[in-house]
Amino acid sequence: MKKLLFLIALISMSSCIAQKKVKERDGKHSEDKKFPTEYAFPKEYVGTYAGNLNVSDASGVLQNVPMELTIKPTEDPKKYDYILSYIVSKQKDERKYTLVVVDPEKGIYDLDENNGIVLRANYMRQTLFSTFEINNKILNSRVEFRNDGRVFFSITVTEKANARKTGDKNTSVVSYHTTVIQKAALRKVERD
Repeated sequence: MKKLLFLIALISMSSCIAQKKVKERDGKHSEDKKFPTEYAFPKEYVGTYAGNLNVSDASGVLQNVPMELTIKPTEDPKKYDYILSYIVSKQKDERKYTLVVVDPEKGIYDLDENNGIVLRANYMRQTLFSTFEINNKILNSRVEFRNDGRVFFSITVTEKANARKTGDKNTSVVSYHTTVIQKAALRKVERD
């Protein structure tokens, strides 16, 4: 009988804890802080974001470069100017892309380099992802937009040369060597 009463008490206590966790999820608690309400992309992220780009490899930091990301609307509501600027040797090096809204419901966008090269990009959970290959290297780009005016930018560069294949004939896996990472924490700046 004591074991049965203990089991009933344990089940009741577990049920109360589970109900409390459900109430926390429904309210303004931890999940709301981690995953805030998404803003409309790219419309609500129009502006200029500035910070420093840190370029590193396994040996450490190779370079710190001031950078900016600017998103501006154009006359076409499905196109935005998407400009990456780097200050190298006191000179501003601009990469002028056009961000094209392809299918926002599916999170599909294009980054048009305006030179015949168009990169596919996918927007999920406030982050714009793009993966592409150039000169036997795979680049993974990630641009995370925060509602508080911050943007976290990163690109990893992976070498396709010297790929390593392991596993057996049923399940083989090819792995690559990541050589460089570029990371920046940007903050929205007000300009006249």
